[in-house]
Amino acid sequence: MEQQDARDELKAQMWLSADVSRRLRAIAARAGLRPEQVLAQLADRVRIDDGGALTVDAFTPR
Repeated sequence: MEQQDARDELKAQMWLSADVSRRLRAIAARAGLRPEQVLAQLADRVRIDDGGALTVDAFTPR
């Protein structure tokens, strides 16, 4: 099972604008998390609607 999880894991490198990066860091700091932890939580909540658009309901990082 651990080997399957390792194969399924996705690692990505992202380049964010300075404004978005500052906001992400501020959100992470308020939640006591690292920015990549906030992004992982965000990714866990993404849905694809019928039109193919990605949506995320409002959430509070924990």
